[in-house]
Amino acid sequence: MSLSVIQAGTNLQLVNDDGTVSAPLTLPTGVTLRDDLTPRFVVFGRYVVMVNTPSQPLTIDAAGVVRLLSPAAPRLAPILTAAAGGTLTGTYAGVRYTFITSDAFGNLISESGYSPPSNSQAVAAQFLVVSNLDLSPDQITGRRIYRPTTNGAVLFQWVDLDGNILTQTQDDLADAGLSLVASPILGTPPDLTLIAEFRDRLWGVGRLAIDDLKYTEPGLMYAWPEDNSFPIPSVGSDSLGIRALMPRRESLGIGRQNQIIALVGSDDTNFQIIKLSQNCGVTSQESVAVYRDTAFFLWEDGVYTWNDEGINCISDGKVRSWFNTDDTFNREMFQFAFGHVDPVRLKYRLFLWEAGSTTDINWVEYDLIDKTWWGPHKTSAFNPTSVFTLLDSNLIPRPTIGGDDSNLYREQDTRTDGVSSPIIMDGITKRYSMEEPDIDKYWGQLSVIGKAQTAGSTQFTIDVGELNADNNTDPVWDMTQSRERLSRVGSGKHVELEFTNNEIAQDVQLYGFEISPVNILGRR
Repeated sequence: MSLSVIQAGTNLQLVNDDGTVSAPLTLPTGVTLRDDLTPRFVVFGRYVVMVNTPSQPLTIDAAGVVRLLSPAAPRLAPILTAAAGGTLTGTYAGVRYTFITSDAFGNLISESGYSPPSNSQAVAAQFLVVSNLDLSPDQITGRRIYRPTTNGAVLFQWVDLDGNILTQTQDDLADAGLSLVASPILGTPPDLTLIAEFRDRLWGVGRLAIDDLKYTEPGLMYAWPEDNSFPIPSVGSDSLGIRALMPRRESLGIGRQNQIIALVGSDDTNFQIIKLSQNCGVTSQESVAVYRDTAFFLWEDGVYTWNDEGINCISDGKVRSWFNTDDTFNREMFQFAFGHVDPVRLKYRLFLWEAGSTTDINWVEYDLIDKTWWGPHKTSAFNPTSVFTLLDSNLIPRPTIGGDDSNLYREQDTRTDGVSSPIIMDGITKRYSMEEPDIDKYWGQLSVIGKAQTAGSTQFTIDVGELNADNNTDPVWDMTQSRERLSRVGSGKHVELEFTNNEIAQDVQLYGFEISPVNILGRR
């Protein structure tokens, strides 16, 4: 059985493959979720990492246990003293410790950054005592203490202290008994707003350092060293900073308001920043969808792709006006647009706010196969608020839409919104002029061809005349007929057809129409 994590209001919940939603998950003590921001998730190993809405970055495991991505580092430096009775001899300085979280089997889940270093202490056939250990305000399972060899500088794992109660311990383990591996590179994650996985590392952007791309050590979701950071050009140029992360196979895309940057390389030795575009950016992180190594995203004047062929606008042409005018969508709300790729129907689906509205959301679709745009679409059953892919019981990815009515929706074969609301089909043709826009014509009889249905009808509205002509006729196609001859159209320079159907659960397949004959009447 597959499970997905969602945020509903200020709660975290699991959704299983049949759409059943769990009770709210228990958050770590002191952690809250904001409902005025968009939650952002990434899968890393066996965990889901969540940022932006939590007051601290979180991880969620398959059992629904929610933990901090990393506890806060200890505030107090340990104090070293000597105690009689041990066997250790040497001089030790710079001892440090961390807070750790482990599972029931002792597997390490997270580790904080290091405490400040300790004082220097000499021991001669004694115990080395560590005191002044800080207590974590977070939910942890223990403290891990690191020490060097005598007069050394490199730290090695020394003692694990279970729980979050004791503030002192002592030990006389010889230098040869320390871990053979030097202490790991650690660091506390910032308050992240963006998150992505690339090259077996997590990459993110903090809420304050909005121009800096932060990243973890390889394979460690909780280790965010302070110097693992790339300032992304152009630093300080705007108040928005980095707006989106787009991980592809060989590069990590970084979108600013008017720039797209790529980070390439395989590790710390060869990571580098490359500027891809100075005249294009990313408007919304939630509009980003990466499928088959192509990133789709929304900018100010349309939808773009980024792949091995470069950056290209795929909405220019017939639907450019959707994005560069205020006639179809509210462009002020582009920053909140959200979308995804439907891997079943192979569509890039983008949700946008209606023109003049900050509440009503419609969506458009781009067909990845035939490169055509469809829409705008809307539903009368609910208002979409999110979209994601949920695996069903057969592990088939199913597009799932979250509604403002607190329900989750999937597409179905029956043509209804929800249980009983019709899905309204409304199509408008271009204005036909037979390439003679200033000459009057006689438009003959309309013939409609489509797939015969068991019932139903489609209403046609025909406008004939000048560009501002009102409808002249309103014939109805009986859809039980695969071909039907309707009324004569009339006379005028132009003709435009609109066809609508708002019957519940009714399929419509219109193959085409014909107007015959069309005779030239002349110019007045």
